[in-house]
Amino acid sequence: MLKHKVIEVKLESGLEGLIIDTPKTGVVVAEVSFRAGEFMLPKDKWETAHLLEHVLLGANKTYPKARDFQASIEQNGAYSNASTSVYDVTYEVECADFEWQRVLGTLYDAISTPLFLQEEFDTEKSNVREELITRSNNHYRHLNLAMRQTMGMPSLTDNERVELLDGVTREDLVAHYKKTHTLPNARFIIAGNFNGKFEEPLALIESRLILPKSGLRIPMPDETPYTPVDPLVLRKPSVPNIYLYLDMYAMRVFSEKESNALGLLSTYLTETMYSRIFGTAREKGWVYSMGSGSAHMGSATGWWLGAQVSKTNSLPLLRLIRDELQRLRDGIIDEQDFEAAKRHLLGKTMRSGQTAGGIVNSYGKYYMDDQIEDLNKLPKMLESLKSKDCIRVFQEMHSENIWGLGVLGSTSLVPARKLNSYAKEIFTPID
Repeated sequence: MLKHKVIEVKLESGLEGLIIDTPKTGVVVAEVSFRAGEFMLPKDKWETAHLLEHVLLGANKTYPKARDFQASIEQNGAYSNASTSVYDVTYEVECADFEWQRVLGTLYDAISTPLFLQEEFDTEKSNVREELITRSNNHYRHLNLAMRQTMGMPSLTDNERVELLDGVTREDLVAHYKKTHTLPNARFIIAGNFNGKFEEPLALIESRLILPKSGLRIPMPDETPYTPVDPLVLRKPSVPNIYLYLDMYAMRVFSEKESNALGLLSTYLTETMYSRIFGTAREKGWVYSMGSGSAHMGSATGWWLGAQVSKTNSLPLLRLIRDELQRLRDGIIDEQDFEAAKRHLLGKTMRSGQTAGGIVNSYGKYYMDDQIEDLNKLPKMLESLKSKDCIRVFQEMHSENIWGLGVLGSTSLVPARKLNSYAKEIFTPID
């Protein structure tokens, strides 16, 4: 993990953020994020946030066309992009440190003075349609979004979103922008080799990000997932195998230590060729790849396992998942495998934090809860985790009994119920 220094900024305007000094890096990375995601919108206007993200980094008071803005901001190899999630809309740039003032200033000007031209709105609506159609071919993504819906959380599949595009107008974008793009509702992160001199990046964002000072930070939604009666089945005869997800939730936001324990649990079970579930399944020829991971929300914490598997091998894979999770439920963990997983996660963490971009990504949870985790201490925290910490977080999820199984492919409800029966056995009470 690259050594770095973080200062938290809270201005009278309501703007808050982090400035990170990352020595020995030759780039500057900056993000500005607004609580402006899809959860704020009614179903018929769901794509407003996504379209806003596409159109905002276009024509503005300085540049009359989107291509003029993009040509300027990227002229020396800089990177710019934006993204939309259920919760936030985020704008980002990465550039060489010899021109960071120009690039960051150009980004802040664009956020502050968009024109929302009708012609660019029409063009981006077409581009978004193409993007959503392309994404709809991602079966993992489609199943994940459908599982969120099935378990009661705000979500729409890409196919549904395509159908709603024509119901969004330019005026909807302008209204959503005015409602959400305020200084109190913004959070920012700037990382680069500033040699301990934070005044210049702070002065730049104060002088160039010119937005209303009224209002408050929009809170995260209160999401309450529940266990569906039946497994979710998305039948696609053209897909010869099965995509599957097992999702589970605890109804509170985990602490930093608990979240790291959940991440270590994923490594222990699925992340390596010698992990307890994937390693065993791969050794037996049941599955080519699989994964697991956590999901953080405003009022809950999720954890999932997923795989792509043939119909023939889906049953033994689910039985293996059941057996390993029952061991955790019963407080059993293999200490040798646990220590190997810890070493793997520690090494992976150290590698991921070797650039300014990697450091910024690692602080992304700040946008959700305004909490700052000292990532300089993360390696020691990971080393200090015990097997009982991982058992404890899993047992809490188990005790909540909020879970669901989803499958996509050339299958039907009857075989899916058989898979679901194995998953259900995981959540039997601990004696």
